[in-house]
Amino acid sequence: MKTNPENIKALNDPQVANAYLKRSLDIFTRTGDAEVFLKALSHLTKCQGGMTALSRRSGINRQNLYRTFAETGNPKLKSLSTILKALGYNITLEPYKNEETDRDVEAAIKRITESVTENS
Repeated sequence: MKTNPENIKALNDPQVANAYLKRSLDIFTRTGDAEVFLKALSHLTKCQGGMTALSRRSGINRQNLYRTFAETGNPKLKSLSTILKALGYNITLEPYKNEETDRDVEAAIKRITESVTENS
C-alpha cells in the first residue's frame, strides 16, 4: 500500500484503521506470516505522524521501531503491545467461531446453569 493522501485520510478514520488491523491480524493468525500485520502497523504509523511520533508515544526508540517493522522483524509481545497502545489499540483474543462450537458452548452453559441451580 502506498501512503498516498487518500490512504492517509482513510487510515485516520478509526473504524477503517481498526478494520485494516483486524484483517491483517486475521491473515497472520491463519498463515503465521507476520509481514502483513507488521506492514499494516507501519502504514498506520505513517498516517499517525511517523516513526518519530510513535517513538515519543511508545517510549521505544526509532531504531528499534524500524527493526520491528522490517521484513525480518519479529517483535516481542511486550513491544507489540506497547506499539499498539501508542497507536490507540489493545490486543484481545476471541475464539474462532463456528456453529458446532456455538452449540457446544451453549450446551456447556446450560449444564453449568442447571448444575448451579440444582446445588442452590
